[in-house]
Amino acid sequence: MTESTRTAGTIQGLTLILPIVLSVMGAVLLAPIVPALMEQFKDVPNANYWIPSLLSVPALCIAVFSPLAGLIADKFGRRRILIWAMIVYAGCGLAPLLLDDFVAIYISRIGVGICEAVVIVASTTLIGDYFSHDQRDKWLGSQAATASISAMCLFPLAGALGSFGWRGPFALYGLSLLLVIGIVLFTWEVKEKPKAASSDQSNNNASQFPWGHMLKVCFFSLIGAVLFYILQFNMSSALNSSFEIKSTLMTGVMLSLASLGVPAGAIFYRFAHKKFALHKLITAEFTILAIGFFCMSHASNGYLFVASGFINQFGAGMLLPTMLTWAMRDLDFHNRGRGTGMWQSTFALGQFVSTLAFAAVVAQTGSPAESFQYFGMLALVMSMITVISMTQLQRRNVMV
Repeated sequence: MTESTRTAGTIQGLTLILPIVLSVMGAVLLAPIVPALMEQFKDVPNANYWIPSLLSVPALCIAVFSPLAGLIADKFGRRRILIWAMIVYAGCGLAPLLLDDFVAIYISRIGVGICEAVVIVASTTLIGDYFSHDQRDKWLGSQAATASISAMCLFPLAGALGSFGWRGPFALYGLSLLLVIGIVLFTWEVKEKPKAASSDQSNNNASQFPWGHMLKVCFFSLIGAVLFYILQFNMSSALNSSFEIKSTLMTGVMLSLASLGVPAGAIFYRFAHKKFALHKLITAEFTILAIGFFCMSHASNGYLFVASGFINQFGAGMLLPTMLTWAMRDLDFHNRGRGTGMWQSTFALGQFVSTLAFAAVVAQTGSPAESFQYFGMLALVMSMITVISMTQLQRRNVMV
């Protein structure tokens, strides 16, 4: 049996969704130890901006390099670059265990981000290559759920390792070397258009990139990504300033409890997308995000704050697979890597922008907790834009 005629199954699906954990580690592992990093590198000029950017600079690299990774994947193959990226990722991720210089550590974080760009694009594109229709939606939804479940587990684990020193969480980057074994053993390169692809597409249309579709998806995804990461990156600061919770272990546990909403939302999406139209899902998701933000901003204690965070993250968990499956709808084998890279770039850019946006709002309000309500307003605006734009499209009999 040739590689092009092999049929993907559960083992391939599981093997390809697991690398998403590496992109989660890029930021999540450092979130509970931000205070420790601030103390360790307090003498760095403008530390209040440089230290938090250690969390988000990998996302900026994903935003910059994902389109290139997509083009390379379409031209040279997805599997080969995925394997090498996972190996280099481990080296860059583990480097701070031996490094003391902040600049060198920062460069290693850039290396992590570049590798993440390749890993995310290549693994997601392979899912699109191996599966189609409901099976593709299933595994893309599972990928989102895996990302959020891993974040939930990594928050307290990173917090526990952080209690031994700021270097502790970096040891977890070695996980990449274990995951790459599955890629080597259970995947293959797809070299021609899968037979399961839609038969109503002509050869001429197959090679055309759907710019209109992708620009529309990327606009919603950019704002969605900003809102998605606000809580995950800034909950520890809010807990510290508003409720005087300073323990990295306790902060990690509370982050993981709130983050339970993401896998819950991603799992709920797997059922909801079969029953509700796309615009209804997007409207509901932004509305749920808004409710969570408003409730967090007015929470009177840490328990209510975490509960409100769960609501917020439930909406975020639904939003991520909705945006990704929406993007993949109009992408075929010949431009799937390019389109996936464009979407990942947009979502990662939103992740990077979220840290800067929140810092700017906090500078005006003086309170992390109070700042959440302004992002709730943004979520409501996006919900209204969805309703208005989809109503206009329906009047023109245009399908999303």
